[in-house]
Amino acid sequence: MGRILLVDDDPNVVDGNVTALEASGHTVMTASTTSEARAAIGRETPDLVVLEAMLDGATAGFDLARSLASEKPALPLIMLSRIGEHLTAAERDSQDHHDWMPVQRFMDKPVAPEVLAYEVNHLVKVIH
Repeated sequence: MGRILLVDDDPNVVDGNVTALEASGHTVMTASTTSEARAAIGRETPDLVVLEAMLDGATAGFDLARSLASEKPALPLIMLSRIGEHLTAAERDSQDHHDWMPVQRFMDKPVAPEVLAYEVNHLVKVIH
């Protein structure tokens, strides 16, 4: 289906998500830091990036998402985070988060691998 870059520093999360995404027919590249993610994107632009918010530093995932949105505006991003714990109900339910974070989906961690695969499948179908 698509080329997916999965950026997360938790090997257990990566293993489960890679298995689910590959079972859905995707080719999966992985990175555990923002510099590894940038290098992977430099080698081959993926169809979609799944990005953990808390990587090399407290805001590294958010910073990478903002720069990717600026550099590659057509590249869809899914942000995995516990940010939902800190949002109001209205903010969580709003799909208009592009003002402060340019991602297509926020998904609260922990995310079941099959749920992530479903969202990835949906977004990849939309872009193809």
